[in-house]
This record gives sequence, C-alpha cells and structure tokens, in this order.
Amino acid sequence: MDSEFVISSKRKDANKNAVKILEAAKKIFSQKGLDATIEEVALEANVGVGTVYRRFNNKHQLANAVANEVISDIYNEQAVILQSNQPTVDKVYQIFNCYGQITQKYGEIHPMIVELLVTDKGDNEFKETFLSHLKQLYAEVIEHGQKEGVFRDGDPRLYEIFLHNMINPQMVNQFAAIMPLENVPYFLADLALNGVLKK
Repeated sequence: MDSEFVISSKRKDANKNAVKILEAAKKIFSQKGLDATIEEVALEANVGVGTVYRRFNNKHQLANAVANEVISDIYNEQAVILQSNQPTVDKVYQIFNCYGQITQKYGEIHPMIVELLVTDKGDNEFKETFLSHLKQLYAEVIEHGQKEGVFRDGDPRLYEIFLHNMINPQMVNQFAAIMPLENVPYFLADLALNGVLKK
C-alpha cells in the first residue's frame, strides 16, 4: 500500500512538472522561438534542467511538443468554423485566418512552427499530423463549397490536390520572406479561392 502511494505521488509530480514545463516552454518559445534554451524553460517552470531533460531529450523535441499543442488549439477552432452555418467562402477565410492569428496569440511560435515543418528540426509525426489535418480540412471545405454551389464541379480530389500543393509550409515560408507571416494565410486563402470558385 505505502509503495503504491509513493509511486502514484511520483506520477502526479511528474505530470504536474510536464504541464509546468509545457506552459513555460510556450511562454519562452513565444518570446524567442527556436533561440530559446532548455535552461530558460526550466527557470520559467521553476524546475531543474534535469527535470526538463527527463521529459524531453532536447530542445527540438520540446519545441515539437509545444507546436503540437498550439496546432491542436487551431484544429479545434477550425472544427467549430467548419460546423457553422456561414457561407463556405467566409469559412475559408476564417479557417486560414486561424493560422494568421498564431502570431498574435503565440508570437515567435508561429515562425517556429513553419521552421519545424520545412526543416529536419520538426519530427515526422508532427509533420504528418499537420499535413493529414490539412488534407482533411481541404476535403471538407471542397465538399461544403460544392454542395453550396459556389465551388467548381468535378472530382473533389482534384481540388484537394490543388489546395494541398498551393497552400503548404514551404510556400508559407517563402511568402513570409516577403510579407509579414501573419498576413500570409489570408493572402493564400484569397489565391486558393480564385482557383476553386465558379466563374
């Protein structure tokens, strides 16, 4: 009985530490992006550096965990927008605006996410999850637009491929070198809609 209590207490402490570390990491990464250090995150979380390393092997693994949390919040917002009764064109702008708002909500985490998606600093699971979510998002948007009669007719898979290739992390990264990153999603949504709307 006593040993079970000790183990469960340790687990509770470990879980509390994991939450503290992720919250601290969000704050530090939002200020410094990938320039943040494990030491800064540990200091913010009020835990030892070793405690951070017990949960995350390195800074990039921690950055991927933070990116996953932020993107999960975005997915939830987008799901609500998709289920709303507003016109599909408005949905598209709002869905892509969710990405634009990452900068306002999370500062330097936005360019960090883009960097994780286009370099080997991002883990494969994060990249695959992000891209599969985009594919699902495009499929639902195309379906809504065709049912509403505002998107071109034809095999929806063709338009999914178009959107997938047109709006991807590499393109976002290239546009962000020319315009503010927070403006890129709206610009891309505008270009994409011109490709799928009925003339």
